[in-house]
Amino acid sequence: MDDAQSIVREMQQAIEAVTRYATRGCSGMACDRARGAWIGNHLRVLGRAADRATPELRQAHPEIPWDRLSALADEGQGVVAMTADEMQEYVERVLPHVARALKQD
Repeated sequence: MDDAQSIVREMQQAIEAVTRYATRGCSGMACDRARGAWIGNHLRVLGRAADRATPELRQAHPEIPWDRLSALADEGQGVVAMTADEMQEYVERVLPHVARALKQD
């Protein structure tokens, strides 16, 4: 598997994992912490994979917000700066578009 395929698969796995957890109903402070940690971890994985995307992969998928995804891995500004609700909104609004674009491969 070449680098581009490996990166796409890593991104798809992170999207699948974060979406699976984010869609489960959950309430209470302990659940919010667990949900935030789970979602945050997978968004960082997604960000690191997007950051490694080759120019060819980025050109093949111009509809993917590569810079926005890469920013998720930023230790000072990325996921760390997001609340659990902001992460949930990101999962619901941005990731479905990314997942559809990646499935076209």
